[in-house]
Amino acid sequence: MKVDNMRDYRVRYNNMMMESDIFFKEFGALDDHVYAEGALSKKHKELMGLAISVTTRCNECILYHLDGSLNQGATRSELLEAIKIGVMAGGSITYPNARFAFEMMDEMLGEEETAVTT
Repeated sequence: MKVDNMRDYRVRYNNMMMESDIFFKEFGALDDHVYAEGALSKKHKELMGLAISVTTRCNECILYHLDGSLNQGATRSELLEAIKIGVMAGGSITYPNARFAFEMMDEMLGEEETAVTT
């Protein structure tokens, strides 16, 4: 699924869930509250969410936190570091999700060479 299709899917079904039961509306509000600016910047919280999403192998979550990170001004280098942390925490089983993150970054940012760091 491409970025726009996944975003549309998330919005459509999140709205449906919120309309069906107050729990989902309240959970969404809690998510908004937790990821708001605080002792940690919103950008750093989104990058943490990206790392956790790779570790937990949630592709929808990866896209959500890529969007959030980019909306907060994260750079490709910062995204890559968050993805690496997720892979370190989750092990080689997270490689398919890291590949998904790279695919989504390429679609969102355009394909560019990723510098190799040592």
